[in-house]
Amino acid sequence: MNIKQLQTLLAKKESETVEFKASTAQLRGACETLCAFLNNKGGTVLIGVNDQGEIKGQDITDNTRQEVAKEFAKIEPHADLVIEYVSFKNNKQIISVTVPTGKHIPYVYDGRAFYRNQSTTMRMPQHHYEQLLVQRGQLNHTWEELPAKGYTIKSLDEEEIYRTVAEGIQEKRIPAIALKESINQILKRFKLLQGNKLNFAAVVLFAKQEALNLPQCMIKMARFVGLNKLGNYIDNQRFEGNAFQILETADAFLSRHLPIASFFKTDQFKRIDKPALPVMAVREALINAICHRDYSNRSTSISLAIYDDRVEIWNNGLLPPSLKIADLKRQHDSVPRNKLISSVFYARGLIESWGTGINKIMDLCKEDALPAPFFEEYTGGLAIVFKFKTVLGGEKIAIKNSALTTRQKAILELMKRHDTMDVQQLMA
Repeated sequence: MNIKQLQTLLAKKESETVEFKASTAQLRGACETLCAFLNNKGGTVLIGVNDQGEIKGQDITDNTRQEVAKEFAKIEPHADLVIEYVSFKNNKQIISVTVPTGKHIPYVYDGRAFYRNQSTTMRMPQHHYEQLLVQRGQLNHTWEELPAKGYTIKSLDEEEIYRTVAEGIQEKRIPAIALKESINQILKRFKLLQGNKLNFAAVVLFAKQEALNLPQCMIKMARFVGLNKLGNYIDNQRFEGNAFQILETADAFLSRHLPIASFFKTDQFKRIDKPALPVMAVREALINAICHRDYSNRSTSISLAIYDDRVEIWNNGLLPPSLKIADLKRQHDSVPRNKLISSVFYARGLIESWGTGINKIMDLCKEDALPAPFFEEYTGGLAIVFKFKTVLGGEKIAIKNSALTTRQKAILELMKRHDTMDVQQLMA
């Protein structure tokens, strides 16, 4: 790296991938940031540059180089750091250290893991670190595989279990012989029972509502008036239950509050009422949230928010390191966070196993000439946002008169004035 390349980097200022440190007196902070870069998108730390991006440089001795090497060695597992000493005026130097996205995430520095939040380096929460360890294969079990202490077969909804079998057989994803199996045998078929102990996946999927004591098995739902959470709301609910109860409750909430678009076709007399968003697309997003959320975090729940211009679904748990937001809108492999939970949803025909859910959502929105949904990562989770064609002024989307014939406009005007008119009265 030469001075010109250095100045180009300085012009970008501190960001998600660039950090400045005034001198090796801040070497510890530099190493924490390098650790965070390895756990994220990679980046460069410049030592000898102040917070304002002014090059100060410092005298670099053999002792300095040894100190730097010793501190960098505290980053584990071993990472490939590109270290350059760039000469500046008056024999002073700047230390440039660049790292790519790590191949063995999560990395730790001096025994602690760090992550990058925009231009800030922060300690990584314990549950996030554990999830990354699971993905790297250093833990023997994921959260869903752990024994669910305090739960027994009697804690589960047998009717829901048999419904799963029946739907799985109908989808040709479970052999018909499963109908003759006992509850224990069915649970073992789905790897939800190990010996005589239920795992947490069994509880998330099939627990009776009165037996459930997992705060993370909850969904928050609200229909807000306006474009943000600061205004009033028409409906605000919380529901705690197993995965299939959550899906059913969310479906009902959407049916009540998803705006209806009304329109006529030129070759039809009858008005057509259609939800402002394809219901199956939103349902697919809800299923993704249930299957892919991080259940090890007890302090969060799935959220479903309907605004005047959009629907947002958020679930706790970031994308795995191998998958970026840009990858979601193109063909990609399925990387389920909860393989046992996802496999039961697959058996019921609710999801596919090949990472096609997002493509299905995109196709359904495209068929309805709607904007493509987009994704955001924030507060440790992933959100999908569906936009309406028109910002709502109330609970209905306005009918565009420009698309109607003169006769249809007249009929529509009568319907607005007389809600109870039937077809015979309209034709009179």
